[in-house]
Amino acid sequence: MKTQKVAIGSNLYIEAIGFSMYTFLTGKIVKRDLYKGGAERSLGEYMEHLVRGKLAEMAFKKFLLQEFGTQSLLDIDLPIFIKGKYLPDILAFKSDNGDWVLPRFWIEVKAVVEGQKWALIRVSSLRGGRRAKPRPYDAYVNVRVHLPKDHVGRLIRYSPRIAERVSREWVERLTDLEEIDVEILGFALHSDMVCILNASVDEEAKKQLNSFFGAGWAFVRKGSKLHDPETGKETVELGADNCAVAVSKLRAGLEWESLLNLLDENKPLARERSPQAQSTLEREMKKAMYALSKQKPISWFHRTLDSGQLTLRNILRKR
Repeated sequence: MKTQKVAIGSNLYIEAIGFSMYTFLTGKIVKRDLYKGGAERSLGEYMEHLVRGKLAEMAFKKFLLQEFGTQSLLDIDLPIFIKGKYLPDILAFKSDNGDWVLPRFWIEVKAVVEGQKWALIRVSSLRGGRRAKPRPYDAYVNVRVHLPKDHVGRLIRYSPRIAERVSREWVERLTDLEEIDVEILGFALHSDMVCILNASVDEEAKKQLNSFFGAGWAFVRKGSKLHDPETGKETVELGADNCAVAVSKLRAGLEWESLLNLLDENKPLARERSPQAQSTLEREMKKAMYALSKQKPISWFHRTLDSGQLTLRNILRKR
């Protein structure tokens, strides 16, 4: 599979850190980790997850602009934080006539780490569960972010008090992070996930999946182990039912044009998505677009955290 490579500069990486710290300190995004029984994540765990996700979104935004001339907006681009338990990652895109359009075709951009062989979608997000409503997207774009394992070391290196003590050897090891390489791997549609859900009882769904992904798809039940799609060896055990597509078999190449066509048509594929989710997006983006017309976004390090007008930058200075 041929992937599309995008470079993300260190300035955007820094803004991703600012956004993640802002949302952690203000509680704007839930800190619970469902994979750990609902326990709250520490700032380090939270930041690692969120920064990687934001870099994936930034890379996809850059890819859309470079390859197709499509301008788009992410939450990190806006002058205010928009609220919503369930929102698309592409919050608006520019039509051919230059107007910003709010999507009814929702895209989720999923960050993939090095060595990850499968794109996974939890069945509960498609069907819902005992305690949760369905939260399906119309398309799932997978992006591999080559974020250095020691990237947080740069924060230590540039902290003033630590910089006074750190040895030259450490400084030389923690070289400047000029840019981060990202690969746009491909995508899968909501209709692909529906076919995976139905494949055991629907022969036509099975044929469609085989024509799109070959042997690179699977329905993986809770407690089962994923198999490496290349070697067949067992890998990790999953804690929930998942629909899986091998990242090497995702829709890509000429299929990107079809994804852009679906975005232009702007019609939802996921019927399970609640009308309330769309109305929340429209309500929040109305406020955000008004704010954007009146002011330019400032760094997330400068955003106020509470009524006392504290900023993240001032908090860091005091410490």
